[in-house]
Amino acid sequence: MVSSIAGLVETPMLTAHFTLTHWWIAAIVSGLALGVAMASLVTNTRQKLIAAASVTLAAGLYMALRGSGDGARQALQLFILGTLPLAILRLVFAGYLRRQLALQHSGQPMQDMTGKQMAIFFAAFVAVVICIVIL
Repeated sequence: MVSSIAGLVETPMLTAHFTLTHWWIAAIVSGLALGVAMASLVTNTRQKLIAAASVTLAAGLYMALRGSGDGARQALQLFILGTLPLAILRLVFAGYLRRQLALQHSGQPMQDMTGKQMAIFFAAFVAVVICIVIL
């Protein structure tokens, strides 16, 4: 079973024709999606700008340290694999996050996550990452 999973990871299905430029475009879109997702979780404009800019700065630093060629391609793939699931999960858990932000805006404390909620988040994260790897 491990070899069949490794075979899926080694053979990109939908991205076999991607050039380095395509990977850059996908990474930029993925980074922007995460920046928007992070900015939607904070309340004031300054925090929104910091949240969105931090993703951009982290991506720039990460790519500057990885070099060019195949190293850059792999770095972009890993960046996408790290950012895109978080942006997707922001959409998946939008209702829960909306309720928590409403509590915060009304002056009440936000609810702590239960063990079940953390398990569901982790399972959803793993599922999203696997789907992205397969695609």
